[in-house]
Amino acid sequence: MVEVDVNKALKMAVKTGKVLFGAKLALDAARSGKAKLIILASNCPKGIRQDMEYYIRLSTVPLYMFKGSGMDLGAACGKPYSVAALVMKEIGDSDIMKTVEDQNAQ
Repeated sequence: MVEVDVNKALKMAVKTGKVLFGAKLALDAARSGKAKLIILASNCPKGIRQDMEYYIRLSTVPLYMFKGSGMDLGAACGKPYSVAALVMKEIGDSDIMKTVEDQNAQ
């Protein structure tokens, strides 16, 4: 049930906010701390995930582990390709932060 809420919030964020796709951009955002949220797919390559977790610990950017694959994450964002990582620069009209916080609390 909660994953459906995340997918809905992701679609809204992509439509109304500023979202960047790609592991390289996500790593840059984690290093600089200039992001509202970083989301990684469950099958994100291990090296990228480890680097991301390291930089996330050094910054205040929240990290969310999407339960689906990169293809599932891409589909949730309305993209026809796999997305290993994405960066939310602005969340727009989405309630993604509340949805992610609720799921992380469970």
